[in-house]
Amino acid sequence: MKVILCAIFLFPFAGIAQSPFTIKGTGPGLKEGNKVWLVFKVNDNTKYDSTVVANHSFTFNGTIADKAYGYVCRNDNPMTAAELHDALNFYIEPGNILITSPDSLLNSNISGTPTNEDLTALDIALRSLQSRFIKLNADFDALKPEQQQNIDTVAALRANFKKVFSEMEPIQFAFVKEHPSSYISLTTLDLMKKRNANLVVEIDAAYKNLTAEVRETAFGKALGLSLEASLKSATGIMAPDFTQPDVNGKPVKLSDFRGKYVLIDFWASWCSPCRAENPFVVAAYKKYKDNGFTVLGISWDEPDTKKAWLKAIRDDGLTWTQVSDLKGRKNVASNLYGITLIPSNVLVDPSGKIVARNIKDKVLDDKLAELLGDVSPVKH
Repeated sequence: MKVILCAIFLFPFAGIAQSPFTIKGTGPGLKEGNKVWLVFKVNDNTKYDSTVVANHSFTFNGTIADKAYGYVCRNDNPMTAAELHDALNFYIEPGNILITSPDSLLNSNISGTPTNEDLTALDIALRSLQSRFIKLNADFDALKPEQQQNIDTVAALRANFKKVFSEMEPIQFAFVKEHPSSYISLTTLDLMKKRNANLVVEIDAAYKNLTAEVRETAFGKALGLSLEASLKSATGIMAPDFTQPDVNGKPVKLSDFRGKYVLIDFWASWCSPCRAENPFVVAAYKKYKDNGFTVLGISWDEPDTKKAWLKAIRDDGLTWTQVSDLKGRKNVASNLYGITLIPSNVLVDPSGKIVARNIKDKVLDDKLAELLGDVSPVKH
């Protein structure tokens, strides 16, 4: 669902020794002359390759140090296409990777290397729920623009997404428990953390039960630090203070807002889901700003997008205080709170205690009504 979040799709992995990999796709769904692209990322460098289907098959060869999450897609050039209609995500790693396609890449089975074998096992366990997830995404994309901006419509869809995610969680935790040495267990816990910040205690416990080898990978270490930060900024904890410059370079502290409810809103000018979320934050701000509520925006923009950040503030009508250290995804305040995707938010009470995380649309409005008393919406 595009309105839900922005996250890094491809994760970089560093290493020294390069080992060969082969990716072979086969099946009647692959037609003669079809173009297939391979895309993955290593050390922040995106790798592209392409080939043409012959005799219902295609092959890619290369070398890689460790593993990288990437995808193959068919007949849609990923460098120019607005949408990929037939694609398959998997791990590029040393070894022989086999993609078997009955009718399309999207419905393919993947095997041949340990990480992809585990990925397939988990996908099979989650298949019916994944189908519901895909259907919900399609339902949202089918909405008219004005419907996508309707708070009740978005809230209902988000509630359905949360229901699907909650049904996935027991299956995911069971997989992680049964596969403590699997890299897929690590990435599964990371995904669960992104989807449900309230599970951080349970996710941290599951993470600590993974093997040291998995936790010591670059991605494992990053998840460990993120979990540590999230535990220190969980609901009921005093919010860690921080200072960041505003749009004019003036230092602003979170503690400057003591005495008010403050929504710390993590976003960026380039993040489409963030921009789609902004009207709901604006509505909440206008409705409750005279009742002891404010917003503190923290942007994941960088020096080369500062002008776009300032323009987005104006265009979206974000009249509250906006700050950023212009370090992008490495924003210090984000790291302090264990924020790894945007849009995300943290609600802090007048004493400085965290009272909620990642509350949006109608859920945000309902929480503010509970805390501040329901007020009439502002007339436009």
